[in-house]
Amino acid sequence: MTIKTVLIVDDDQDVRFALTLLLTHQGYQVYEADSPTACKLLLKEIAPDLILLDLNFTQDTTSGREGLSLLKTLVPQKLKVILMTAWACVDLVVEGLQAGAVDFVEKPWDKTSLLQKIKRQRSSVETYEQYQEPWVAESEAMKQLERLIQQLAITDANILITGENGTGKSLLAKHIHQSSQRTEKSFESLNMAAIPETLFESELFGHKKGAFTDAKFDRKGAFQRAEKGTLFLDEIGTLPFHLQPKLLQVLENGSFTTLGADETVKADVRIIAATNADLDDAVEQGRFREDLLYRLNTFTIEIPPLRERKQDITPLAMTALHQLATKYQKPVPELSDSAIKKLVNHVWLGNVRELNHVMERVLLLSDGSEVLAEHIPLSSFKKRSIKSELIPELSLAELEMKRIVYVMEKAEGQVSIAAKELGISRNALYRRLEKYQLAEEYE
Repeated sequence: MTIKTVLIVDDDQDVRFALTLLLTHQGYQVYEADSPTACKLLLKEIAPDLILLDLNFTQDTTSGREGLSLLKTLVPQKLKVILMTAWACVDLVVEGLQAGAVDFVEKPWDKTSLLQKIKRQRSSVETYEQYQEPWVAESEAMKQLERLIQQLAITDANILITGENGTGKSLLAKHIHQSSQRTEKSFESLNMAAIPETLFESELFGHKKGAFTDAKFDRKGAFQRAEKGTLFLDEIGTLPFHLQPKLLQVLENGSFTTLGADETVKADVRIIAATNADLDDAVEQGRFREDLLYRLNTFTIEIPPLRERKQDITPLAMTALHQLATKYQKPVPELSDSAIKKLVNHVWLGNVRELNHVMERVLLLSDGSEVLAEHIPLSSFKKRSIKSELIPELSLAELEMKRIVYVMEKAEGQVSIAAKELGISRNALYRRLEKYQLAEEYE
C-alpha cells in the first residue's frame, strides 16, 4: 500500500506552501498544520499515511524539543513520520529515529531525494512491524525464557512482563502473541504513560459520535481493535489509581461499555502487561490496586538485562546492523574482532535499546567498510566513588546476594528492618530470598 495522504507540520507558511505544491503535483492529498497543537487537533479528523514533521517551532529554533515531544505522541499511534530540520546533526537525528521516525530530510531539501523517501514508505503497520528489534535467544538465560514462553503462549492466561528499561518488554509481548493461537488476529499496543487521563476510557473502550465535545465520529477503542487478539498494556505501573477500577472491571467480567453507548460489549482479548516498577511495593504504598495486580499477573515473566546475556550481544548487534542497513539503504559493514570485544565488554545500562541506539550511530556514520573498536561510540559511566580494585570480580547477582545476606544478618533475620535498609519492599525482599534460595535460612 503506497502513501496517498501526507500531513505537513511546520510553522513556516512558505515551507508548507512549497511542500504542498510539490506533493499535490505528484498526486498526494496534502493537509497542513502550523503547530503541534494544530497537528493533534487535525489528527482527530484525519488519518494520514505519512507526516512530514518539522523539529523546531516557537520555543526555540535549534533544539528540536518541540518536534521530538510531538513525535513521541505520534509513534504509539503507529503514524509514520519523516523528520525535517534545518539544523541537522547526528545526535538530534538519531534521537528522532530512536523515538520512532522512519526517516529524515534536511532543509533545504532536494526534491528528488524527498520524493524518493516518501515513495519508499508503505502502510504504517507494515513499516512499524518491519523494523522492530530482533528477537535473539542465544544465551542460556534467554533459552530458558524461550522455553517458558512456548509453554505459556498457547494459553490465554494474562501475563505480566517485568524488567529494566530497554530490555525489550514490548518485543517479548509481540513474540508471545506470534507464538500464540491468536497470532492471526490483531496485536494492539498501548503505552499507559502516554494516555491523558481525560482520554483513558476513549482509548481503551472507544466512543460514539457526540459522546463528548471533540467526539466528531465513532472510534473503536483498544479492546475492540484487539478482539480475539492480544492487547499489550505497556508501563502499566503508571496508570493513575483512580482509573484502575475501570480496567479492573473489564478484566473481571470480560465486558465494557463504549462511551456514549448503552449496550455492553463482550471482550475476547488476551492481556499482556509490562512494567519496570515494583508493583508489590506500589500495592503496599497504596498506588496500585492489589486485585488489579492479581488479574494481570497470572504469570510473571522477568526479562533479564543485557549484561546478564552477553552471548546475545553480538547477534543482536549484527541483526540490528542488517535491519538498519535495509532501512537506510546503506551497505552492511562487518564487525571486527576488536569491535565485538568492545561491545561484549560494555556494561549496557540501557540494555538492548542502548545497543540498537549505538548500532544506528555506527551505521549512519559508516562508509560500508569494517567497523573497528574506535568507530563504536559508547557512553562512559562511573559506579559511585569506589576504587575498582576494591570490588570483587563477581556477577551482579552474586553481589546482590552477598549484600542481602549481609543486611539480613545485621537485621538478625528481621525482613522488615532489612527491606528498609535495602530500600525495597518486604515482598520484593521475599522474592529475592526465594530467588537465591535463602528463604529457609530466615524463616
